[in-house]
Formats: sequence, structure tokens, C-alpha cells
Amino acid sequence: MHNERLQVLKMVEDGKITVDEATELLAALHATGGDPGISFEERFKDFTKDMKEFAKDVTCKVNELTKKAEPKIKEFTKTVAAKTANIADNISNSLNEAIKNMENCGCECECECECKEEAPADNGPRPEEQKESQE
Repeated sequence: MHNERLQVLKMVEDGKITVDEATELLAALHATGGDPGISFEERFKDFTKDMKEFAKDVTCKVNELTKKAEPKIKEFTKTVAAKTANIADNISNSLNEAIKNMENCGCECECECECKEEAPADNGPRPEEQKESQE
């Protein structure tokens, strides 16, 4: 790292690059490799500080989004509850109507059928039955 900085300064001295270009190069070297004069502990403290600030920013953003979404979630929940109650009422009404129809049917079956018509008249035993009883 030290050699690279010296090379940049030598390039300025030789007129190959401008001072502004050298400043950019030195900044890029510092960003990629760090300053050799800064200890690991200091770099770690800086990193920890940056991470805490980042976490704080993320927390603030999440809180803002939650506050914005809360009314929409509440409205959605109310809509779902109302529609669910409406569906439950429709099912209940349909079941009650089906039960009334079954009670009014008058037949022995438990279905909603066409049993309301009168049963056929009893015309006595069939001819086959008469022959069997006579024998």
C-alpha cells in the first residue's frame, strides 16, 4: 500500500498525472485497502458504528412502512370479516330453507323430493300374487 502511494506521488512529480487525479487515486487506494496508519480496532469500531447507523435507518424505514400499512391492513380485515359474515348468513339461510322444505314434505324420506304427490292407489294384490295364494 505504501509503495502504491509513493508511485502516485512520483507520477505527479513526473507530470504524468495532475494533483486532482492523484487525489482521486489516493482516495481509491484508501477506500480499497484502508489507511495503514489506522489500527484494526479503530477500523472495527468504525465498522460497528456504521452498522449501528445502518440498523437504525432500517428500523426507521420498517416502522414507517408499518405505520403506512396498518390502516390498509385494518380495512382489509374489516372487509374480509364482513364478506365472511355475509357468506355465513347465506349458508345459514339456505340450510334453514332446506330444513323447512324437508319438514313440509310429509314423506318418510329425508330428502327434498317430489313426494308431495299422492301415493298411487292400492289396487289389491298383483295377478302373480293371487295365483300363489290360491295354490
